[in-house]
Amino acid sequence: MKNQKKQNFKRIKLAAQNEMDLLIFSTLCQDSIIKISNIRWAKRSKRFYLLLTRLCWEINYFSKTKPTLFKRVNSIMIFNNILSVKSKGIQQTETDMVASLLTINYNFSSFEEQFIELIFSGNAKILLEIECVDAFLKDVSDPFQSTSSGLPNHQNDYLNSKET
Repeated sequence: MKNQKKQNFKRIKLAAQNEMDLLIFSTLCQDSIIKISNIRWAKRSKRFYLLLTRLCWEINYFSKTKPTLFKRVNSIMIFNNILSVKSKGIQQTETDMVASLLTINYNFSSFEEQFIELIFSGNAKILLEIECVDAFLKDVSDPFQSTSSGLPNHQNDYLNSKET
């Protein structure tokens, strides 16, 4: 418990109601690990759920004191008012498959055409057609040590892909 206080960790409990709020969600959830079996759409209640293991960017990267061991936390992300869900590159029958969330985009064409796009590694994505932006992000565990030895570096990944 001392270690958490030293790093000033507080469980996140946030709501998103606009594009800027979703940008915060995207930043906090970048490089989250999601087991396919932990992705659900409750069609009748118009809710889409993701149970994810997110990298604690607020401890690992944005903190004034840089830790040597990187932390993750289990979180739930809920999107409300979902009209339809489409996916590409995600095999829903492969329930043990793990995906890495890269970013969350908000696309607004008109009030009748709004989408949230969840982009995963390996060119996979989930497209949520929404009535309006109404989402929640909540940490449901204390931080724990990541099995990864370092933080993801997407800038180097991008530079390496440009060279080939």
